[in-house]
Amino acid sequence: MKKKILDLAVIGSGLSALNFADEYSKSGKRINIISYKNEKMLTENNYGKLKDLPTQMRGKMNNVKNYFHSNNLIVGNDCKVLGSLDFGGLSNYWGLQIDGYINNDQKINRKIFSSIENHFLKFLKKYNLVGSYFNNKNFLYKKDFKIPHQFESLIHKKNSNFYCKKPILGFFNQSKFKGDLNFINEKRSKLNSKNFFNNIKNNKKIIFHDYYVNKIFKKKDLFKVQCKNKNEEKNFYVKKLVLASGTIATTKLVADYLNYSKEIKIKHHPRLLSVFFSKKPIKFNLNFTPSILQIISSSKKDCYSADVRPGNKLITESIVEAFPFLKPAKLILNFFRHRTIFSNILLDTKYSNIFLRKNGKKFKLYCKKLNKKNLFNIKTKNIFKFLLTNQIIFPIYYSIFPGFGADYHYFGSIPLNGKGSLSVDNNCKLKGSKNIYVVDSSVFNFKTNKYPLGIMIANARRIGEHLSKI
Repeated sequence: MKKKILDLAVIGSGLSALNFADEYSKSGKRINIISYKNEKMLTENNYGKLKDLPTQMRGKMNNVKNYFHSNNLIVGNDCKVLGSLDFGGLSNYWGLQIDGYINNDQKINRKIFSSIENHFLKFLKKYNLVGSYFNNKNFLYKKDFKIPHQFESLIHKKNSNFYCKKPILGFFNQSKFKGDLNFINEKRSKLNSKNFFNNIKNNKKIIFHDYYVNKIFKKKDLFKVQCKNKNEEKNFYVKKLVLASGTIATTKLVADYLNYSKEIKIKHHPRLLSVFFSKKPIKFNLNFTPSILQIISSSKKDCYSADVRPGNKLITESIVEAFPFLKPAKLILNFFRHRTIFSNILLDTKYSNIFLRKNGKKFKLYCKKLNKKNLFNIKTKNIFKFLLTNQIIFPIYYSIFPGFGADYHYFGSIPLNGKGSLSVDNNCKLKGSKNIYVVDSSVFNFKTNKYPLGIMIANARRIGEHLSKI
């Protein structure tokens, strides 16, 4: 029987994959998405070291174990990386915060960077996200949302060490939004893969294949994509291959394809998790309240930022679930959550400490001994002093360093215009390959942009447009 040949296939179903597909399909060309959808597939794995998952991922432990099993990944005890083998992966559990600005950290070709900016603006307008986008102090897109006065005032105050901005929030299709976050339908409007796919799934040019990818081979002018699901193994033969399965999985597939055995550094933003206590109540009725403010360091040598996340129902429920003896105090906890500020302090990429290397037939993720905890604590104290000086909080806080990788921001392993075979050109084509493209966060070094989903989406759409024309 003659094998069926696909013109183009995308591996992955996260927001980079779906936005690429959304833009590419405008040409009328057919596009195939290969990504696993069945959450109950694997039970025969032995990855049992996981215990602490983000609040949004409660009940999804099997998906996480399946991710490491299906990708043949071994994880060191000190490495806190995370992934999920379900439709959309981690894009279904992110914190719903996007930077309202784009910085050219990597000094990308001006024409390319301008194209990314334009695609970001088009995306915002098409899908009506909440928030504002500004460039050179000009608002190019404005759908502002209301925040408590004490935080709004921080935006206009001058400080030599920090400046404050509102983020763009991951709620889309908000054409009638009037500024009050309490009237947002969270379930339907969260910008995650499942909701986004519901917006584009009626496009008959987008065909979904329910498999996860094991390995990629070069077969003359084609790529053989070796896949599995619960019931069978299957090979796809593809002319053009687009990788968008998240940095770790994409890097593993590329390194395996190239037989690349050197150590690969995966960049990320090490995270400090801090809790502050507000002098005034912060009342939002959302089940999961995203960040309402970014506090950004002015330092160019050591760039870090903190978000301001009001306490919410989901966090309270998670605390009670983790500590059942607190159930009688749930009402008290709900009272205090309106005065609780949770903050992710994301550090400079120079503190990145995640590595990937081929280890026989598997790949190992690991960290190196690096004691920076005292240095990290200084960052928390600086944020604390800033909020205290501006009379936002009481003089008490709590902070922990959950470990390298617990930020869940992974990127920069296959850099744009980097050196060597593990890099891509201006159009995100893998060096030395005719028809392999990478469109997820693997290609960027997000140094000053700490919540860079918008850049990733915009770039994926840029490449979608580019490939639709060739």
